[in-house]
Amino acid sequence: MSAIYLALAVAFNVIANALFKHASGMPGWSMHKVSLFGLGLAIGLVNTLCYIKALEDYALSVAYPVFMAGSVILITLVSALMFSEQVSVQKAAGLCAIGVGLALLWKA
Repeated sequence: MSAIYLALAVAFNVIANALFKHASGMPGWSMHKVSLFGLGLAIGLVNTLCYIKALEDYALSVAYPVFMAGSVILITLVSALMFSEQVSVQKAAGLCAIGVGLALLWKA
């Protein structure tokens, strides 16, 4: 069950960051921008609660790197798909290296 909480923490982290990025592209401080920002904060709170729940069963030395690596990989993919950010060959190679490290750490 803790693996589900850790996966949810990563997913909510990705969603919150995507909302912040989307809001950052809006001029001024319109109600829509403030709403997106607030929604991002609320989802960030849920992310934190899921992460704390995952920490009940996982060592911090495993949970934190898995959380961060999973977030980096997924945020990069989401930013490429949603915001048309470029993924260079060098960045893709780095993401693959992170993925390999994540797999090794998870199996340790």
